[in-house]
Amino acid sequence: MKLKAQFLLILLSVFFSTNIFSKELIKSCDELLNDNQYENALKTKKSEFKSAFCHGQANLKLNHFDEALNDFKLAGKLSKSDTDHFMADLLEGITLKEAKRFDDALLHLNNSFSHVKTSKPFMRLFLMETGETLLLLGRYDEAANAFLEAYQLAANVDERAANLNRVAFAYASFKNFTKAIEYGLKANLAFERTSSLAEYAESGINLGLYYLENNDLDSAERTLFKFERLARENGGMYYLAKALYAESKYYKKKLNVGLSQSRLDEANKIANDIGAEDLKILFKAI
Repeated sequence: MKLKAQFLLILLSVFFSTNIFSKELIKSCDELLNDNQYENALKTKKSEFKSAFCHGQANLKLNHFDEALNDFKLAGKLSKSDTDHFMADLLEGITLKEAKRFDDALLHLNNSFSHVKTSKPFMRLFLMETGETLLLLGRYDEAANAFLEAYQLAANVDERAANLNRVAFAYASFKNFTKAIEYGLKANLAFERTSSLAEYAESGINLGLYYLENNDLDSAERTLFKFERLARENGGMYYLAKALYAESKYYKKKLNVGLSQSRLDEANKIANDIGAEDLKILFKAI
């Protein structure tokens, strides 16, 4: 009898320990997605909105665009709230854009926009994605208008700054540097009121480049040197490299070959030191 009781205790111990261990191993799709385990995320069950939406995100990360579209369409059908449905529609548009199906993405975003007019936050998100898609289509003036519409719906200074920054970029993309400077300056002042020093520096350097393209060399010099100092004082090596690159272009425009090259050399050294591959590619364009 005593032996039987001990055996039962062992069995119960094994059962509970195995059950606890299994629970520790079983992760949800969202948990696996957050851990960048996209393939494993796709092995989880897909039976309701949350899991279908998660599968769509995992497939999008893996560039499985057709599968992602099917998942987001399914998520839309399984949605039980407007918010869920809007999210599925938005991600469907983003997937089409990422798949380089820009015309399809624009059509989808425009068609879906009429359904989200009950929600200002989603109206803004759809307008932002519409603007980004229009940029990729080379329809820069329309993109600027979409970002301006989104700006009117911004809920806080961070959103306003982000919208203004994209407006400036859209105008700069079709060489309207007067407008790019106008909105770039507004964006930079807005970013100054946010907590993001990186975005403040990025928009400031862009503003300096817009001045440069508009042949306002005094404003370009003043702006670029300001953000070079900001980067040096705050240890922002990435933005210091970008500022030096912009200054190299400034000196090149002033026909000062020596200073242009020294700024570019320093920018390249920093980019190599911090392993910034995107900057290395950018700096080759000068």
